[in-house]
Amino acid sequence: MTDDRKERFGDLYELARPKILAYVLRRRSSPADVADIVAEVFTIAWRRFDDMPGGDANLLWLYVTARHVLANHGRSLRRHSAAVDRVAEQLSRAATYAEPADEAAVVAQLCLASLPEEDREILMLAGWEGLTSSELGEILRCTPTAARIRLHRARARLRAEVTGNTPEKSATALRHSSTAPAPCGATPREA
Repeated sequence: MTDDRKERFGDLYELARPKILAYVLRRRSSPADVADIVAEVFTIAWRRFDDMPGGDANLLWLYVTARHVLANHGRSLRRHSAAVDRVAEQLSRAATYAEPADEAAVVAQLCLASLPEEDREILMLAGWEGLTSSELGEILRCTPTAARIRLHRARARLRAEVTGNTPEKSATALRHSSTAPAPCGATPREA
């Protein structure tokens, strides 16, 4: 980077900055946006300084560059606005679905909220996101077997909250109930 190049760019900047700033100010009202756009114009000018036409044509080149930067900025704002609108719509739909429909749903939400964060997270990942134990293991940084065990324990704690029993009482009641599943490999009569 030569001192001559720096000096020529500095002269161009001092001459053109007020004009480019006024040009952008007439097209954007946000001072932050104006500052970003003008900075981008002169950043491009610095990178492409050796490709610029020279003389009075440099100012025209800067106007063209400012026009392109303004267009890109406008597209970016529209994309951002559209994305914000989509997220807001999704959140409003999600909030609608999150509303408990009946007393049982309210109880279930309260019970879920009373669990430790780790239990809530694994229950929601498995139940609402539909993740497999392999996927849970990847997210939780554990083996799929460990994820299944954690999920089983979280479900037991949730069941205990819902029924008002301790996890141990719930497990015992489940084993002794007539609707309990038979142990793996056993027929119902053997169980």
